[in-house]
Amino acid sequence: MLADVLLLSRITGARVVAADGEVVGRLADLTVRLDGGDGPHLVERLLVSRHGAPPVLLSWDAVTNVHRGRPVLAVGAHGVPGDDLYDDEIRLARDVLDTQVVDLAGQRLARVADVVLARTPESRLEICGVEVGFGGVLRRLGLGRLVPRPTEDVVAWPDLHLTSERGHAVQLTAPRAAVHRLDARRLAALVSRVDTDSATEILAVKEPSLAAEAVAATSPEVGERVLRAMPAALSARIVAAMSRERAGRWRALLARRPRLWGRPLLRSRVWPHRRHLFRNPRR
Repeated sequence: MLADVLLLSRITGARVVAADGEVVGRLADLTVRLDGGDGPHLVERLLVSRHGAPPVLLSWDAVTNVHRGRPVLAVGAHGVPGDDLYDDEIRLARDVLDTQVVDLAGQRLARVADVVLARTPESRLEICGVEVGFGGVLRRLGLGRLVPRPTEDVVAWPDLHLTSERGHAVQLTAPRAAVHRLDARRLAALVSRVDTDSATEILAVKEPSLAAEAVAATSPEVGERVLRAMPAALSARIVAAMSRERAGRWRALLARRPRLWGRPLLRSRVWPHRRHLFRNPRR
């Protein structure tokens, strides 16, 4: 484990002070951009809540020091409205902490107990990964003496697919996000672990040939559930990219009415509730 780490749950709520010691507000959240290249994933901005005033986003460049988890701002630091996020920017506490993620390397679904950050020599904060073990839960319940440091159950940041609403949508539109590097087998594992809406949105941004391979690699129940939930034109493009024999079987299956009772309906969840990828995603 890294020697000099900070945990998101321990620094949110900390006072943010100006260079002269005056309290500016409290640290409500940190942000990261998901399309910033292949280098380290650094904290982009901090969200500061203020008494009697709207929250503001401040660039991390305005932070001169982090003393015991308390950011110290440079003289004259100015912010922008707290909801003014970049298109590829997410908030760690809101969009990652306590949400479910898919570990693309371990191919498992897990819930985030904490976000692990590390100080860099340039006085930045790097997002290393998320803690998904029970140790993070104990620590946040005030039982940190039992687990004083992050456990080894940490998933590396580049191996994550977020299932939170904004995190999922931003990763699908960020070309360098991990989801865009998956082959058909790993793509099938991902769509098998997320909800129907998320699965259809993932396949919607893929080439039809890759999406067709992924559907073929899933179980028949998952494949039918996802194809039925898609707009007809999209599912038709994916089926058309399959081999003639397989495409014929899928067309025949999808032409039937889904059963309205029993286990198939309970597992299919064919009625989607949102469509981020079929309209402009919300910021």
